[in-house]
Amino acid sequence: MAAPLPDPLRVLAVAADHACHAPVRALLKHAQIDHVTTAAEASNATAAHGYDVILVDRDIAPPQPDGLKLATELVNDDTPVIVLAHAADREADERAAAAGLADFLLVPGLSTDRLEHAIRYAITHQRTLKRLKESEERHTLALRGADDGLWDWDLASDRVYYSTRWKAALGYRDCEIGETRGEWLGRVHPDDRAPLTQALDAFVNGTAKQDRFLFEHRVQHRDGDYRWLLARGTAVRDARNRATRVVGATSDTTERRESERRLQHDALHDNLTGLPNRVLFLDRLDQSIRRAQRRHPATCAAVLFLDLDRFKVINDSLGHASGDELLQKVARRLEAALRPNDTVARLSGDEFTLLLDDVSDPREATVIAERVLQSLKLPFVIGGRELFIDSSIGIALATAQSVPEEVMRDADVAMYRAKADGKGRHAVFDAAMHKQVMRRLDLEGDLRRAIETRALEVVYQPITQAATGRIVGFEASCRWPSGEPAEVLAMADETGLSVPLGRQILETATAQLAEWRALPKGAGLTIGVNVSARQLGEPGFVAMLDEILTATGLDPRSLRLEVSEHDLSRGRADDATRRVLDQAYEQLSVRTHIDDFGTGASPLRLLHRFPGDAIKVSRELVAGIGIDAGAFEIVRAVVGLAHNLGLEVIADGVEKREQLDYLKVLGCEFAQGFHISAPLGADEARAMLESGVLA
Repeated sequence: MAAPLPDPLRVLAVAADHACHAPVRALLKHAQIDHVTTAAEASNATAAHGYDVILVDRDIAPPQPDGLKLATELVNDDTPVIVLAHAADREADERAAAAGLADFLLVPGLSTDRLEHAIRYAITHQRTLKRLKESEERHTLALRGADDGLWDWDLASDRVYYSTRWKAALGYRDCEIGETRGEWLGRVHPDDRAPLTQALDAFVNGTAKQDRFLFEHRVQHRDGDYRWLLARGTAVRDARNRATRVVGATSDTTERRESERRLQHDALHDNLTGLPNRVLFLDRLDQSIRRAQRRHPATCAAVLFLDLDRFKVINDSLGHASGDELLQKVARRLEAALRPNDTVARLSGDEFTLLLDDVSDPREATVIAERVLQSLKLPFVIGGRELFIDSSIGIALATAQSVPEEVMRDADVAMYRAKADGKGRHAVFDAAMHKQVMRRLDLEGDLRRAIETRALEVVYQPITQAATGRIVGFEASCRWPSGEPAEVLAMADETGLSVPLGRQILETATAQLAEWRALPKGAGLTIGVNVSARQLGEPGFVAMLDEILTATGLDPRSLRLEVSEHDLSRGRADDATRRVLDQAYEQLSVRTHIDDFGTGASPLRLLHRFPGDAIKVSRELVAGIGIDAGAFEIVRAVVGLAHNLGLEVIADGVEKREQLDYLKVLGCEFAQGFHISAPLGADEARAMLESGVLA
């Protein structure tokens, strides 16, 4: 059913005079008709009013000679224009159609039905054209916004239309690309051409799994580089499901591909040095092991775990920027020292790993490890300054049955052995190292649980006045049922367990001494507690000490913090340690003893302005008295130096009467050791105090 005419129908009629208008008025009795005679009046009327249709008589008033020309000028997107002629004119009819006029009607014989029919279809057609144009504009704007290139493949003619944007994406002008498939497929990367052709054929034949075509591939740009394009398409199909026409768009995905590549690279590489990271290194080690499983060699690869010696000193002294530059230069040296197929990775900090592929003999790995060590001994120039570093390397061999993480662990263990053996060297992992590490892990677990449950026993070794044998104090320490004390303490310091362990010892020892000082023979007693640089470096150490002394009620002047000579002479670190000891003395009146004095090469400035009242001569020197004349002379010098500085001397490790006699001769004030008494439990120590008899 045809759409009805607008009610009322608004008409602009253009004719030479009223007589020419008469037929229109007669045919359209119910319409609202505005009559004008000239082109100027017609233009003014259309600008001022909105009409449903414009009827232009070929006979109009001068100066326009022919209404057809005016009708052509009045064509617009909103209102259809119909020409009324008084005589047949085929050429004029064709010109009217070409100009977009809605109809060309002959007035003689024109009926109301015929005119209304023409107007009805002209209005409907004009609205359809307007909607189509709006749709095309939306489509054009959408494509322009999406920045996609269009392609339209007519399979009957095997011609392909490529839009201007499609051509521009590859650097070409409209006239430089034809309409053949070769213009597209001929520029596709050789590795992508066959897969793309197969995907297109499957889509055209209707055998593809998806009803939409989707394929990402590389196409050569005019500049010679390849761009990644994502082609999308849909098809018009015949009764046999074969495509007769495929229309699609292409998007340039080069930036996304490059972003993905960078993300993947960053996920597998170290940002600072550009070297592979742990994830990529483990993957390559896993590949080596898998290759070995296919070939079944006895050994397939070697892992070198490298740690720079003294890097922290350089980093702290010169700053992180210099430290980063050093790591970058180390990375380049390591790359240069390896074979082409080997891999060097940075794990973290100053730790690097090297994968030596196809290694069948441990000697091959040690030769390369030695070459790496030698390459790092050459000076590094950082900020105009020559820096020298050493490194320690652990070597572990992988077999076809190895697990990558375990090989890395074994190389790490061997590296620590190399450091323990003196640094600047390499060590090859063996089963004994693993056993030692497992024992150390077990020891750490046992110690951690003992701290958490407060199951450790604090013991007290008496310190006596050398001349009289009178007990003047104790050294508190922790009794551990298994493992060498030095090993336990080193492990606790390394793992950070020395902090909670040290606090427990301080709490127990100060509370115990406060109780003993209340005894008749306990007045004036002091207690010494070993503290490490790790403990002193903890924020709030002095506040924690004050809290413990307040809680136990012990006079702070009776507590001695025993700090090893080694911890007090570690370069820049000793300054921070001594600042904490100064604060403990100035704020709390807690003094310090230097423990194990004489075992290192500490400078004499260590004793200058020392916040303590005594030094403890190391047990190694005391053990040499009476046996080694040199030891006796060193102890004599240490005692004399201490006395000249106003410090008292405690001899540690007195095992024999003869040693005690010599120490008395030298003027050593105090002594401690198994000759006097072994470390005692709290009850035993109290009994000794009350009886006055040494154990």
